[in-house]
Amino acid sequence: MAKTWTLADLRLMPVNDRAALYRNACRLGDRPDAAALKALIEEAGLPFSESACLTNDDPLTLKMHEIIHSVAGREAAILAAKAGLPALAGVDPLIARALGADYGPHNFATNTAGSLVGELMSSLGYRKAAPMALPQGCVARSGLVWL
Repeated sequence: MAKTWTLADLRLMPVNDRAALYRNACRLGDRPDAAALKALIEEAGLPFSESACLTNDDPLTLKMHEIIHSVAGREAAILAAKAGLPALAGVDPLIARALGADYGPHNFATNTAGSLVGELMSSLGYRKAAPMALPQGCVARSGLVWL
């Protein structure tokens, strides 16, 4: 019988162990116990990513890609660029809200988000102008201004 995980169990785990548990739950697909564990980990508000740079197939990278390329994400990036801010400033709050504690410099998620935004802006015909600090309240510290 599979272990029934609790929020207390998750809080006691090191982040790398939570990351492994999350990957295993994802790998098990639509099994009810795996889906319940995945939801518990996501809703716990605790980090569950590796403490190293995210890979392209990491669930967090995939979620950031989904957010950035959504209608809301694209519009937020374009509005920020039109306001003379880094495009990342527009989508940073959307990503932070979705990923919670897993969005930050500890796992290079902010760098990954910047790269993904750069790919979006380039694909839309924008060109790099200059780096700039992001507004207070953003998780990422800096990003590129796009013209």
